[in-house]
Formats: sequence, structure tokens, C-alpha cells
Amino acid sequence: MEITHLQGKLPSEAKSAMRIQALLPHILWLAGTIGYYVLVYFFNWWIWIFWVSGALLIVSFIVYVVIAPSIYMKVYSYQLTETHIEVQKGLFIWNHTKVPIVKVQHVETSTGPILRKYGLASINVVTAAGFLEFPALQSEDANNLRETIAKMAEVKDEYE
Repeated sequence: MEITHLQGKLPSEAKSAMRIQALLPHILWLAGTIGYYVLVYFFNWWIWIFWVSGALLIVSFIVYVVIAPSIYMKVYSYQLTETHIEVQKGLFIWNHTKVPIVKVQHVETSTGPILRKYGLASINVVTAAGFLEFPALQSEDANNLRETIAKMAEVKDEYE
């Protein structure tokens, strides 16, 4: 079965931001593994736990920091039509979510320090059944998309 991608794709800067976001937990894991080695050295604890943790850390690093962002960039796509919002993502399990515009309750934009460094922002489209996430769009595109969805769904700004 051939999968066709939707029109919208993530910007190239999203890959770098995803890599940094995936790198942070691995740094903590590395610190824990080094801390355990100190305990092995001084208190003669089991060394095999250190080796297993180190091996799993290396495999996890390769999968989540090196490989996954590239794959995610290729498989993630989205499209906004007059009546629906569509998002496609997945590698082994392909998810194609289609939400009617009339079901949108509110739309929010968020950005953290890593996304801000690359000029990116995320959008969450909230419905009664759940939410759709657009993970890392250019900030200007994210704001425009948020406003477009809000107008189409007739969502009022809470500060108006």
C-alpha cells in the first residue's frame, strides 16, 4: 500500500531541535551511569549493571538522537482544508488523523528555549476527544496557522 504525504512538512530546523530535545535525557542517563560506576569503584557493587546501562545508553542514543529525528521529518505531514485538519505520522504504525474544523475547541501555540533558539513553535489543536500536535513549525507559520484554524473554527481569543 502506497502512502501519500500531505502538503505541509516540518522545516529543516526541526531536526536539530528534535536532536537536542532527545539529547538532554541521555545526558542525565550518562550522569547516572557514571555515578553508578563511582559506586562500583568505591563500594564494589556489581559491574554488570554499569555495562548494561552503558550499552542501553548507546543504543538509545543512536535510535533517538541520530536516527529518529530524520525519520520523523520524512513521515510527518499535515494539511489544513476548509473542513478538516489532517495529520499523518508514524513509521511502523501509520497514523492518519482527520479532525473536522467544527470540533476544534481551542488552539494554542507553545515554544520552549530549544524551539525558540531555532525560531520554531508548536501548535496544539484541542478537541473534546483529544488533541493534534504540530510539533515544530516556523514561529511565523505557527502563528499564521493558529490564527487560520481559530478563525475557521470561530474560536475566540480569551483576551479579547
